[in-house]
Amino acid sequence: MEDIVAMAKNMRAILYLREIDENFIKFVSKYNRRRSIAVPDFIEMPTGKCFIPASFPDKKFYSTLNNAEKAIFLSMLYIAPILTSSYLNDFEKYEIMPIIAKEKLDIREGLRHLRIAEYSMLDYRLSIEENIENYISKDLKRFWRIKGEKEKVGSYCTIHIPDELKEIVKGYAIVISIEV
Repeated sequence: MEDIVAMAKNMRAILYLREIDENFIKFVSKYNRRRSIAVPDFIEMPTGKCFIPASFPDKKFYSTLNNAEKAIFLSMLYIAPILTSSYLNDFEKYEIMPIIAKEKLDIREGLRHLRIAEYSMLDYRLSIEENIENYISKDLKRFWRIKGEKEKVGSYCTIHIPDELKEIVKGYAIVISIEV
């Protein structure tokens, strides 16, 4: 458990790709030199100092999940948003609420809102709010810089967590898609 806490403290995001995209990997590596990017077990480990393997000690529940569910689970565990390029549709089934912008997020806005997503997830974990939908409807105000009605650039997502894991895995995951 101590390793998970130490990893989470320095983690920027959970990487989600269906296949390795060299341009996206270069972007992630360049802009996250000092913070870790967790790579789930279903993605081939990219080269770069910032990439670390993401894992969960209890493989029983984790092994039953598909790739999108694994990313959401790890995001909720490490309190780190999911960073992806163009795979937002993989998370629609788990979406609580979309994040809609004027246009796709470029690198600058994407990195800013990745950090905002991290704060959002942490603030919810530290809050006493029980109703996740109420919290998220208020929390969407954090994304005021990009607010629009044209492009879906992210999602608030969740999956069902077994009772025995709810002490360490709770809240929601935010998926952010960045155009590189």
